[in-house]
Amino acid sequence: MRPADAVLNGSVSVSIPDTIDTVDLSKPFSNADTSVWGQISKNGTTFASSAPSLNDGSIFSDNSSLYLFGGAISMAPGAPGTPPPNAIYQYNIGESQWTQMNPGGELVQRVLIGMSAQSSTTSVGYYLGGAVTPLSNPSFYAETNSTPYMIEGLVTFDEGSATLKNSSTSQMNTDGTVAEGYLALIESLGLEGILITFGGFTDIPGAPSGLEDSDLADPSFQWPLANVSIYDIGNGAWFQQAATGDIPPWRYMGCSVLVSAQDRSSHSIYVFGGWGNSFGGSDGNVYVLSIPSFRWIRVNEDSNRRSRHSCNLLGNHTMLVVGGIQPIGEQVLPSDATGCDTSPMFAQGLGIFSLNNHTWATNYDPSEGAAPYEIHPSISNVIGGNENGSAGTQTPAGGFSQLALGALLGAHQGLIDAVGTIPNTDSTSSAGMKHLTGGVIAGVVNAAIAGLGIILTILFALLRRRYLRLHPARPRISNPILHGRKISELDSLPRPSEMIDENTAAHEMWAPMDKPLPPRPFDKKIASLHEMEGGDLGTRPAERELKREQAEVDKKAKIVANRYVRSVE
Repeated sequence: MRPADAVLNGSVSVSIPDTIDTVDLSKPFSNADTSVWGQISKNGTTFASSAPSLNDGSIFSDNSSLYLFGGAISMAPGAPGTPPPNAIYQYNIGESQWTQMNPGGELVQRVLIGMSAQSSTTSVGYYLGGAVTPLSNPSFYAETNSTPYMIEGLVTFDEGSATLKNSSTSQMNTDGTVAEGYLALIESLGLEGILITFGGFTDIPGAPSGLEDSDLADPSFQWPLANVSIYDIGNGAWFQQAATGDIPPWRYMGCSVLVSAQDRSSHSIYVFGGWGNSFGGSDGNVYVLSIPSFRWIRVNEDSNRRSRHSCNLLGNHTMLVVGGIQPIGEQVLPSDATGCDTSPMFAQGLGIFSLNNHTWATNYDPSEGAAPYEIHPSISNVIGGNENGSAGTQTPAGGFSQLALGALLGAHQGLIDAVGTIPNTDSTSSAGMKHLTGGVIAGVVNAAIAGLGIILTILFALLRRRYLRLHPARPRISNPILHGRKISELDSLPRPSEMIDENTAAHEMWAPMDKPLPPRPFDKKIASLHEMEGGDLGTRPAERELKREQAEVDKKAKIVANRYVRSVE
């Protein structure tokens, strides 16, 4: 929240902004300097040449255009009465012109509160998860007594060809859904880069959801930051990996940026802020998730609590924090000006954090920001190496969940190479070895293959049997459920700013809501039997616990099924 928003008698006035705020990053600035702001108007001469004011969406940019993706209408004064057409709104920077884009490819409905990432080398953006509400989707809005629900899917937006692709996220986590978590894109790994995600909340896709902050007190909706999911973009494969170290408490509505060591031996995901569903469960610390060791490291404890803000990487080693709200007590969304952080550290809603020094500042100089990123001792003391890289710790504390994940991340595998074979460590000649004839070799190979097939068949049967015992079927709903509750309004808050180009950051302002959502029809869901235990995703429950866990799951399944039947009667 910026002080520029009108404050009268301790209350924040509510209005619908018709501009996108920008900051010129090509010259030095102070976060207290009011002249840093510029505006891009959303108003054109016609409806087709204008952009709507939507909340909780994202902005993509290919350096020549901005693309407004997703979001929902507000119920604040001046907001449109119905959601606009399901389109992407493109702003041509050179021509200062808005156009309504109807992309090709797969049909994707308008979503909100998902997470986005923009490639810096290709004109491709990614949007992960989120939810659909009547306020985001025109056709859904027309339905009577409709309710929001979370959806599966990773949307890839090719800005050059103006096409959309929706990829499955069913293997991302237990539900295949996520909202308001953290997402990082590492383009130097894999064929087309990788996505890393954690935190936020999740729910059964298609199940009626209130999407209220108060609902998230139930731990079964929380995605712990110790559980990390990785997506190999080139091969379309998901991996799950346990993280260890100084793991942040669960949170959502925070932000992150990614920087890599100069030698690419490690990658640091900096995470700042977010709400942990209570004042005591939240903090203003800055954490780093180091990849490929999957170690969490706390690197700064100097800031106030903050949520619903965004982060951008300036230059090579500066994190710019834009907007956000300062929770007061247990109020994640204060209704008065106390939610506006006017401290010098966040003057005008702008925070500047040095990734080299791990300190907050009030000024930014692009000439200094051009210096390379250097690994801080608080990180290298944990993973080894120096300011340039040379990370010594290349594997997670408990090992990789899959060998292919270590190969994807370029981690040193000891005696196991990238394709999972044991390299020849004998440098001597084979002259002194006894040679086998071709027939003997063929016989040995055939026997080995047959034996391996039998072993794999048995292993698969055992693993499948154990998996079914630990993961019994539960009710899943793939389509939206319409029932006798009428939606009021989705909590509408600031969404991340995005970089227009390397010299300009854009941020779409927000308008808070005044009506709560209906209560969640499903106030509980089935918790996974593979909840984090001591930070080890691979920990298997003791055999003596299997019957107890099975009974608990059966009980929860019956509760969910009964509530589902009642909700559609």
